[in-house]
Amino acid sequence: MLWRAVEITCGLGMSLTGVHTCGDYMFSGHTVVLTMLNFAITEYTPSRFRLLHLAAWVMNLFGIFFILASHEHYSIDVVIAFIITSRIFLYYHALANARALHSSDRLRTREWFPLFSFVEEGICGDIVPNEYEVPFLDYIRSRSRASKRRIKH
Repeated sequence: MLWRAVEITCGLGMSLTGVHTCGDYMFSGHTVVLTMLNFAITEYTPSRFRLLHLAAWVMNLFGIFFILASHEHYSIDVVIAFIITSRIFLYYHALANARALHSSDRLRTREWFPLFSFVEEGICGDIVPNEYEVPFLDYIRSRSRASKRRIKH
């Protein structure tokens, strides 16, 4: 019995009874990643990108189908992951846009939502702006300019 516990622990939970699984139990991490990517695309890209939004939803649904078809997760794992992920994403954005959280009582907000207060600390105004920017774009541009200057000299 102890040897079996060591074997499962060393395999990080990915090989139980000789069957190799992804190691997720009662919550599909694969579904979480697909769903978060879908919601990030549909939330943060301009609304005129309808084809991209449709493609994100189609890929999310196809991904869920293939996760189920590969028999790596039970159906309930995938359903629970989709429900929890969508609720957390929607609750976060509801909190971000709640005027009560941006009121003068910032100490109370920090006490009840410390991580949220840290992440949304630098927001000016009452509502979090829905803006998208390419990560590290300024860094990439500055590196590109620096390399062009070195080539000219």
